[in-house]
Amino acid sequence: MTDSRFKDSGERIYDFLFKHNILIECPHCKRCAKGIRKIDSSFGYIMQCRYCGILSNPIVGSWGNGTFMGLNLWLRTNCCGNLLWAYNKEHLDFLNSYINSSLRERIPNINQSLASRLPNWIKSRKNREELSKGIAKLYTRLNECN
Repeated sequence: MTDSRFKDSGERIYDFLFKHNILIECPHCKRCAKGIRKIDSSFGYIMQCRYCGILSNPIVGSWGNGTFMGLNLWLRTNCCGNLLWAYNKEHLDFLNSYINSSLRERIPNINQSLASRLPNWIKSRKNREELSKGIAKLYTRLNECN
């Protein structure tokens, strides 16, 4: 753990979900498919794997808990008896900053920020060392996606 400070700036999960590429595990070749993108103003997305070329039909569905539109996220690992996951590098950087900070400052009375919505097992001081190892695994996995 570094001697650093995390200051909540109010980012919401949607800031990471809709502003950056979402990294998905290709269901065909099991490699990193960076090509998931929104196809119109609806919630429709398509995924094209840059390795095997598979192109999905427009997909619609839910997200969270290590999946996006029914597909596994590339950045996911078991940690502290739970699933640690991130949508993309920006989301992973946020989690890294939060987890490895010695002081965490939240915006008062803001309940929609991602920092306010993190599960208790991520917020818990007792899990910081294992979470740091999990984050390191996800950064290694991220490097495989370049």
